[in-house]
Amino acid sequence: MTPKHNGDDRESSSDSNGLMGYRKSWKVDDTDDATGNEIPIIDLSNPNRSQLIEQLYEACSTWGFFQLINHGIPSHLLTSFRHAMCNFFALPYDVKLQLKRHAKNARGYFDDELTKRKRDWKEAIDVGAPGSRDWNLPDDDVQNACLDGYNQFPSGDECPNFRDVIVEYFQQCSKLSSHLARLMTLALSGIEINDEEIEMFLERMEAEHTSYLRMNYYPPCSTEGNNHKPGSSGALGISPHRDAGFLTILLQDDDCHSLQVARFEDDDDIEDDDKWVTVHPVPDSLTINTGDMAMICSNGRFRAPLHRVLTDPEKKRYSAPFFYNPGYNELIAPFACFCKEVIAEDLGEPSNNDATGCDDETNNIRELQALKYHPCLWGYFRALRFAGDLTDLGVEIQTSHYKMESKSSHIEKQRRFLELVNFEEPFDVERYRHVLASAEDIQT
Repeated sequence: MTPKHNGDDRESSSDSNGLMGYRKSWKVDDTDDATGNEIPIIDLSNPNRSQLIEQLYEACSTWGFFQLINHGIPSHLLTSFRHAMCNFFALPYDVKLQLKRHAKNARGYFDDELTKRKRDWKEAIDVGAPGSRDWNLPDDDVQNACLDGYNQFPSGDECPNFRDVIVEYFQQCSKLSSHLARLMTLALSGIEINDEEIEMFLERMEAEHTSYLRMNYYPPCSTEGNNHKPGSSGALGISPHRDAGFLTILLQDDDCHSLQVARFEDDDDIEDDDKWVTVHPVPDSLTINTGDMAMICSNGRFRAPLHRVLTDPEKKRYSAPFFYNPGYNELIAPFACFCKEVIAEDLGEPSNNDATGCDDETNNIRELQALKYHPCLWGYFRALRFAGDLTDLGVEIQTSHYKMESKSSHIEKQRRFLELVNFEEPFDVERYRHVLASAEDIQT
């Protein structure tokens, strides 16, 4: 789809979700389809709800990426946030190092992250939902401890207004994510259904989400002397990967186009550059992609797309993904009303082989599927992903480990992890290394 701008006229708008912003006069050209070379563009202000739902389903089930316009986050906040992000990365290196994340705290500054066991070409800082859910408490207050640790911000003298702007943007992303998650579950059925399982899941996500906001800075990467070029297997801002959570909201630069998505490819090893499509952001838009947990909830209907970030030999690049994640103790499983059967042993509840969870409207939803995934404990999945970002454990957890035909040891390992972990305490890589590191089957 290609956006067409009819001018600079804007009108103030708001929605029932409490998101305030401006409605821009973009029109979306529907002549392109999912087989084109640009990811879809979706207008959240579309008054035709059924069309909006169908566009979301098409985007999430094919590309797994789309650009969102008229999303409700004010332009002035996006501008303030960009300035705050740039100001932070302009701080002296020794000041940023004082906020360095470590094996006992997943939040803070870093410049040494591993993706797929390869070091990224970037600096970043992570800020997450406080354990207390109260941003007014001091960041290091004991009530703010959680599995991901606690937030670390520069002082007001070092980076004026940084914390206030980041918190405001974080809260806006939280509201938008909750709204999108609800629309995505409606897109799965194609109709308005009243399903208690889905409703309770959405309510838990909104109340207990463990989301975090990452601010990235990619310095220019010269290719001289290292025999690498942007896009080669050597010099990448971030290696090919999939996002772990439910959905991601990405704010990126308008003038440095380095994000690429694998076009309808599910293989983890894609060497052919022709299979990668560059995302060209629409001004004031947000780029949305589905994550691993959405793929499991949808029983594979939605794609968690493989994507990567190229380096640029001349331009700096800034980006900010907001990862909307479930509660740590959430057991993510395919929604029962969209599956032909559920596994009582995995879910801890009676089997539902005739999929009657959608009441009388079941016959009208999209075609039911056989169950494809075992339940996944988000806290375990997140802990292993963070441990792999920080240090090479020799294992990289993926949703493929949870497929019904998989013989992966992770199903048993997450049970063991749940017996040991306290989600109200910061995660310690070394403390849980004996559970997380081995790829061998656990003997019980």
